Amino acid sequence: MVPIWPKCLVFAISLQLICTGTGSTQETKTLASGISLKSDHVLTSEEVAELLIRPECFGSPGDTVQPYLIQDCVIPSKGISLSAQLYLPSERGRWPLVILAPGGFNETELIIQSPRYYAPRLARCGIAALVYYKRGTGPSGGVYAEATEDDFIDDVVNIARELAGHSQIDSTRIGVMGGSGGGLVAPLAAARYPGISFVVSCSAPIMPGEEHANCNIEYALEYRGYSDSLVQIVMPLWRRHHGAWAHSDTTELEAVAAEITEMRKQIDPLALPTPYREVFADSNLIFLWPRFRSASRDYMSELKHMRAKWLSIYGEKDRVVSAQSSVSNIPSLMKESGNEEYRIIVLPGVNHSFYDPETGEGVPVVRTIVNWLRGSVLRP
Repeated sequence: MVPIWPKCLVFAISLQLICTGTGSTQETKTLASGISLKSDHVLTSEEVAELLIRPECFGSPGDTVQPYLIQDCVIPSKGISLSAQLYLPSERGRWPLVILAPGGFNETELIIQSPRYYAPRLARCGIAALVYYKRGTGPSGGVYAEATEDDFIDDVVNIARELAGHSQIDSTRIGVMGGSGGGLVAPLAAARYPGISFVVSCSAPIMPGEEHANCNIEYALEYRGYSDSLVQIVMPLWRRHHGAWAHSDTTELEAVAAEITEMRKQIDPLALPTPYREVFADSNLIFLWPRFRSASRDYMSELKHMRAKWLSIYGEKDRVVSAQSSVSNIPSLMKESGNEEYRIIVLPGVNHSFYDPETGEGVPVVRTIVNWLRGSVLRP
């Protein structure tokens, strides 16, 4: 059965734009309408405004000089080879590195657009950047349909280990940046490998996979134009479906599948979950197979061991990821890890990709990324 996820969700997941900054006074703050958080790790609007100043290293708009070099790389990881390009400042030296983890699923050229956008801008500003094709996509090895989320996380770890030995990379300043799914991969890779010293994540689902799936599908149903009354009818079934996958509860999955079969007689099948035994038989769902294989993994517990510097940013109007849940979970996870080196921003009025859904205007967050990296992470 054709999955319900609309193309706009997949596209939004590929456009990862990240922003961040430094701390503020501790109080209960309204980050955006309806979103509040008691933490001294939240940036004020004044601090964000400073980070939005255009960095001088961006050069003039008409510049045609390319102040960086691109090296083709092949990086081994768990029995396969990842195809990558390393963007290096043109001057000789040992540079800090940002590994750009793609989000999305297996839409090869779509999910690599964002890393390709960021890499030259980082390299212009004295920060090496690594763009790579996700396992099982493009020229990289592996089979996407056989992968798990753990494979994608471990691939980032292996990239960091490999490039730590590069003659032009400062092995003490290697970080990971990603958005949406890549924004979760980034801190998980840092939790597994202490050689990753900083993380930038954007619109990352810092919540249990079950909750994230429910958030995604409710938005997808609304986007497809289903009535509120129908959404209210089918969402309990979706929640049971996702819960059963999260707990590897085969009995419940079979019970939900039986209900789906009956409901298909009265309700558009595209508004319903795919029955348990059909998931891995449906080639239209290949893009979700790694998620299904990893549905029972408890990644939140892993984040309790993440001690790298972390910048995390969300859009108030994100319908793909719950900003409220994520910004509420991060402080408790970092308290468990003993990590005080994290910062959070919620940008008012913008969506998953940091665009205003009404005006189409975006926030120039690439400026905040570079300014934060240069001021908070890369300063000698």
